[in-house]
Amino acid sequence: MTDSEATSASDKQGELNYKFPEKPPNWHDQSLEEALKALKDHLQTAVMLELCTIPLYLYAAYSLKNQFSRYQILHIVRQEMLHLGLAGNILCSIGGTPQLYGTDYMPEYPSDLFYSNGKVTFELAPGNKETVATFAAIERPAPPPSSTKAPRSLLQGYSNIGQFYTGLCTGLKTLDERYQEAKRPLFLPDTVSKQLQTDDGSWYDNDMTVITDFNTAQKALEIIIEQGEGNPGEGRDPPSGIGSHYSIFTKLHEKGDLDTYDVVNNIVAEDYTEETFYDVLKMSDAAYCYLLQTIEVLWKYAGPLRGRLVTNNITNLMLNVIKPLALFLAQQKITKGPNKGKHAAFPFRFYPFGSQPFAELKRMTDRVMTLYPTEGKLQAVGKYVRELIDLDQLNVTA
Repeated sequence: MTDSEATSASDKQGELNYKFPEKPPNWHDQSLEEALKALKDHLQTAVMLELCTIPLYLYAAYSLKNQFSRYQILHIVRQEMLHLGLAGNILCSIGGTPQLYGTDYMPEYPSDLFYSNGKVTFELAPGNKETVATFAAIERPAPPPSSTKAPRSLLQGYSNIGQFYTGLCTGLKTLDERYQEAKRPLFLPDTVSKQLQTDDGSWYDNDMTVITDFNTAQKALEIIIEQGEGNPGEGRDPPSGIGSHYSIFTKLHEKGDLDTYDVVNNIVAEDYTEETFYDVLKMSDAAYCYLLQTIEVLWKYAGPLRGRLVTNNITNLMLNVIKPLALFLAQQKITKGPNKGKHAAFPFRFYPFGSQPFAELKRMTDRVMTLYPTEGKLQAVGKYVRELIDLDQLNVTA
């Protein structure tokens, strides 16, 4: 390993400052206040779990040359966005504030974030067979009760995603019963207008459930479990007829056309300051972080611009900013350093905005437009960035 490789920012193991729940709490023995805090912590963890997988899948998808294989992974990303929204809605419904942007909540890669045995590593990598096999392991079904105990997870007592969500559902049910006995509401009616939903245009998917009671919360968790892991212990596809994430990744691994650009793993912009595409990397991080800030705002803001926050910000950032930037970067060859000859990729890293994030993103975009005056797709990105809603202009209350 060269000195530059040894000191590269992308070689650092990812960690979060956020303190994850160490084990499933005893929902019956805690006071109502302690149990509610534990429930909020678990729901924030669920939000972060979904946030962790989205960059993994996008990074791999945009490295693929075959559009059908790319589409299959992007279909999963769309569902992961739904899952993130559902988990956030449940947290919002009990008085919590979902957090996405910031070093405490955004993952660094690589990271053994939820699995400490080293067999499942969260790593930004090209969508080859090895990576897709890792994705299948991340989404693997929960083993049936009679099976051998799975490897230990950093979330004590939860060996996989399915078991974590099943335990979360138990916690919600127990607290709902305890709150009813105390004649207190667990689910707060005044949060409905701040949840993601189709009625006010703040979401585009009919599965985005508005949480008003335990039954709607249970429905939301069932959607996450069904679409992600399928039926626990057996890996069967959900009743919708569309394969579970585990099933799709398994089939892709077995039969998929996984010809990829040779993108570098876990790219970090600061490792490529001398490359012509460095400013594109920095702008990409800023655009991704502005997307996260927008989603956060939707759980706080109940004003008339909710629908436009989806169309102008979330949809445009996902489809008309992040996608073309990612496809552009995947075709850019690295010309210097230990990764010379490999290709760049969209970083999905934390960008530390100053006091005016929208103005800062526009300045970065203008610089990229200046550097690449003949790149039609990048020039189009500038148009969509200028159409974004400035979040600082909204009257947002927590």
